[in-house]
Amino acid sequence: MRDQKISVFDIYEYLPHTNCKNCGENNCMAFAEKLLQGKKTLGGCSAIREAIYEKNRKAIQTLMDTNRD
Repeated sequence: MRDQKISVFDIYEYLPHTNCKNCGENNCMAFAEKLLQGKKTLGGCSAIREAIYEKNRKAIQTLMDTNRD
């Protein structure tokens, strides 16, 4: 278990930074915040589901799983 919880910036780092608003938020930073708060799910980001972002998606999931410990 980690002593320090993850921050919104840890998640944002791996998001596509498209600011497409398909998730319902104004930008990727806002989506990262809602994801960290548990108000959104990673599947809410349509861009992160694309194959080119598979490693990023897995990294975010690992961060989220670590944050629950």
